[in-house]
Amino acid sequence: MTARVHSVWGVQMGRLSRRAFAMAALSTLATTGSAAADTGRGPAPAGRPRAVTEMRGVWLATVANRDWPSRPGLTPAQQRTELIAHLDTAVRDRLNTVMFQVRPTADALWPSPYEPWSQYLTGTQGKSPGWDPLKTAVEEAHVRGCNCMPGSTRTASPTTPT
Repeated sequence: MTARVHSVWGVQMGRLSRRAFAMAALSTLATTGSAAADTGRGPAPAGRPRAVTEMRGVWLATVANRDWPSRPGLTPAQQRTELIAHLDTAVRDRLNTVMFQVRPTADALWPSPYEPWSQYLTGTQGKSPGWDPLKTAVEEAHVRGCNCMPGSTRTASPTTPT
C-alpha cells in the first residue's frame, strides 16, 4: 500500500489507517491513566474538585439585531430584560458559556474610548444607551454559573443604509 502525503498547515502528514489510528488512541488512553477517560460526570474523587471538562455554548449575535436586542431603541430596562432572558435560556438548555458579540459593525457594546456605541442599541451609532451591556452580560452570566466570552466578528465597517 502506498502512503499518500497531505499537507496540513505546512506539516506533511501521511495517510493513517483506521487500525493505526485506533492503536494510537488506545495507547494514549492507556498511558495517561483514568484522567483521559474522565467524562466529568459523577462525583469527583475524594478531596479533588471536579474540573469542567467541556464547553457547551451559544453565540449571542447582535449584528442587525439578530438575537439581541430585538430591535434598536428599546429602553435600557427592556434591553436588560431581553439580555437576561437569553442568559436564562442558556442555563435552562444546560449551556455553560455565552459568546456575546460585542463589536457588531466596527462599533461597541461597552463604553469604549476607541469605538462608537453600536447603532443596534439606540438606532444611532455613537449614541450612548445609558448602560453597559457587556458588563451586565458578564455579571449576570456569572450569577447564573455561566461564562461570558465577549466575541467579535470580522466585519470591518458599519453597514450603509440603502
